[in-house]
Amino acid sequence: MKEVTAYTHTHWDREWYREFEEFRLRLTEVVDRLLDDLKTGKLKSFYFDGQTAAIEDYLEIFPEKLPLIKKLINEKKLFLGPFYCLSDVFLVSSEFLMRNLEIGMAKSKALGCADFIAYLADTFGHSKGLVPILNYFGIDKVVMWRGLPDMPSEFMWHKLKAVNLQRGYFQNIFSDENLPSTKKAEFLQKELNLIAQNSSNAILLPIGGDHLASPKNLEAQIAEVNKLLNGYKIHQGTLFEYFEKVKNNHKKKFECEFLDNSKTFLLKGVYSSRIYLKQRNAHSQWILSRIAEPLQAFFHDLGLTPNYQKQLDYAYKTLIKNHAHDGIYGCSTDKVHEEMLTRFDKTDEIANGVTDRILTKLSDEKGKYSVVNLSNYDYSGVVKILSGKKIKDAQLVGKRRAFPNKKLYNIDDVPITEDIMTLYEYLKEVKDVPAFSVRTLSESANNAKSTLTVTEKSISNSNIELSVKNGKIEVFDKVKNKKYKNFFELTDRADIGDSYNFGALKGDKPINAKLTETKILQKGDIQSILRLVYEIKIPKTSNPKGRSSKTLQHKIFVDVILQNLSDYLEFSLHWENHAKNHILQACFNLEERIEKVISEDTQGVIVREFSPDYDIYKEIPAERGKELKTNSAPFQGFAGANGFCAATKGLQEYETEKDIFKLTILRSTGLISTPKNPSRGTPAGPPIEVEGLQCLGSASANFAIFFTDDIDKMYSNKEKFYTPVVCIERELSKNLLENKQTKDLLIQAVRLDEAGKLFVRSANKKTNKIINVK
Repeated sequence: MKEVTAYTHTHWDREWYREFEEFRLRLTEVVDRLLDDLKTGKLKSFYFDGQTAAIEDYLEIFPEKLPLIKKLINEKKLFLGPFYCLSDVFLVSSEFLMRNLEIGMAKSKALGCADFIAYLADTFGHSKGLVPILNYFGIDKVVMWRGLPDMPSEFMWHKLKAVNLQRGYFQNIFSDENLPSTKKAEFLQKELNLIAQNSSNAILLPIGGDHLASPKNLEAQIAEVNKLLNGYKIHQGTLFEYFEKVKNNHKKKFECEFLDNSKTFLLKGVYSSRIYLKQRNAHSQWILSRIAEPLQAFFHDLGLTPNYQKQLDYAYKTLIKNHAHDGIYGCSTDKVHEEMLTRFDKTDEIANGVTDRILTKLSDEKGKYSVVNLSNYDYSGVVKILSGKKIKDAQLVGKRRAFPNKKLYNIDDVPITEDIMTLYEYLKEVKDVPAFSVRTLSESANNAKSTLTVTEKSISNSNIELSVKNGKIEVFDKVKNKKYKNFFELTDRADIGDSYNFGALKGDKPINAKLTETKILQKGDIQSILRLVYEIKIPKTSNPKGRSSKTLQHKIFVDVILQNLSDYLEFSLHWENHAKNHILQACFNLEERIEKVISEDTQGVIVREFSPDYDIYKEIPAERGKELKTNSAPFQGFAGANGFCAATKGLQEYETEKDIFKLTILRSTGLISTPKNPSRGTPAGPPIEVEGLQCLGSASANFAIFFTDDIDKMYSNKEKFYTPVVCIERELSKNLLENKQTKDLLIQAVRLDEAGKLFVRSANKKTNKIINVK
């Protein structure tokens, strides 16, 4: 007789195919029954999906239930955390996953829950970069499902004791009151037989599913089913009890990521659904965690500015609410994603507001400037100066009318119409500003003669050149003396899929954009811009029968930006999307077959292998219950192959085909889940039509390309591309992290702790171990 530990749970999405407040109405109903069942003993225990946000959302409506919730937690009947909300692990930065855990664990402990398992039952694959994060928080247990191949129910994942949910987390057989016990037993007999194939005498059975309440009369139902089962006996228990039962079973060890879709759907199309959300998230994460927070921490520690940590903590929590997986995936209703955009706006307002206040507070208005380098690497490049004064030996790139910050942020004054002034935006070139330091512009100014040139057909400096020859793009890596011919293209194909999976159309052929015009957009000794204008006729829509005969003309403006000291080319694209059901990709011809791709992972880097000859168009349609493999994968800030690398701002899906490296810059579909996706043989969610998923209207993409095999160079160029420097109107020279860093560390967080003291957290670049520097 095999013992079956049945744990009761609900998988709670704050927002998905219904909006947050609608789901919260359901949440109050689910939690009301749950609390009553636990209080009366009808239910022995309940696991709340590894998060705390749902209980927080409930308590905002019913704060009077707090004592009961604390009592049930203390009695080990209700388990919360460790996460604040269930985030994706590939689309969100390491620091924000850590803040997610910090908030979730603090909230859980405040309610009395101190026992934690990393519960990852519905994340779409598992990044090995999550392991050092969990290690840092002392979490040594993990529950997993999607992305795992055929493997034991218990194993070691690096140093974590892992449990594989063999048949997934969704098991609602006990929620159907009208189904007779004989049918329930018949179904469970088959399920348990399948789970048992990779299990010991101890078997784990989830009871619950998406947004489900606790089953009524569960103990009585289990008793009836147990009479009919052959070889199994089910009893209510907890995940912690199960881990104790199998504590000696974690024998096979894996040290890898899990992105295998042979047993479960990975739904990898979410990495390019509603790309605009990923772009906003990348921007918000950077300005909050890498600009505003370290800036205020350093200068408060020097006694020069106020402490804004509480305001920034609020911004973190606001942004993390957008990291709930169905949100950041882009597979929810339009109203859900509209609310997400509001949260991005709120986060940016706080981050920019704190930054501007600090820079204003530091300013002595004497017309002397210093540059603050918040990067892990020494900085040579451009710093932007926004000033009401005209500055010599700088490149003017813009101006606008606005209130001066001294007026705007003075709480003893109110700006009036007469205070509006002209603000000029300048570029100033600096060189060799040490990592985490402040240097005056006079100390760091680059006085060397510029090598930057631009014509209507080319743009170049001493490191790199892009030229247009016979309507094709050629790039010359001057450092390695290597030319890449027909290097860059824009390609469109049909996509008859949905928010979860790209849908390949049988017989579909790529449509390439044609370069029709070039012109100089900006000419300077510090920065120049060459505009490339592409035209492409995209079919109005696509469906399983083919692409429509009617085509819509699209103009795509590609601004190639190059700075004098830079060794990368920045591409800034913008266009209006008028077509539906298609995918647009930026393609880079690397001349040699791509078999390996290196990219930034959640923590550290990862190398993935691909078959250059794999062709999904030869595999469609997928069999029922199967999801086709792809040559695409997620990444954080950079990815590349064969000595080529691209750093991106929120483009987080790459694909390889033979010798071509592709970045997805737009994926336009119209259903959350279509039952007729040729790349996935079974629906993955509700077939709800969502117009916003087509991403009609204004679209943009930003990335930089360079040539290197050096990982440090990939990191440093990514940080430089994201702009890690700010300018203050003050003369100051200071090492901000003197004696607190080594060449093997990447600083990931600089903040103020609860006592207002400087706190620095870093990761070892070789081991990925996360440590507190101070």
